[in-house]
Amino acid sequence: MNSDKILQELREKIDELIDKARDASDEVREEMEETIEALKVQRDKLEEKLEDFKLKNEPKIEEAKHHLRSAADEIEQAFKKLFRKGPGAEEL
Repeated sequence: MNSDKILQELREKIDELIDKARDASDEVREEMEETIEALKVQRDKLEEKLEDFKLKNEPKIEEAKHHLRSAADEIEQAFKKLFRKGPGAEEL
């Protein structure tokens, strides 16, 4: 599951709690609202940390993708060379 999906689920769960708090008694509603606010703060911190992680690591991720693509191309060429028949099988 990706981070965006997890954050969306968190937002939805908090919205559900907000809806349930509306139907609760004053005392319960007040307690739920405090909990909801604390959850929102935690969610916001998590979103911030995830965004920061993405920004810091995006160049590394892109570099890794480049190397993986290059390795996949080399493996493909090696298989073609290995299974090729006839003269020139060593060279492509």
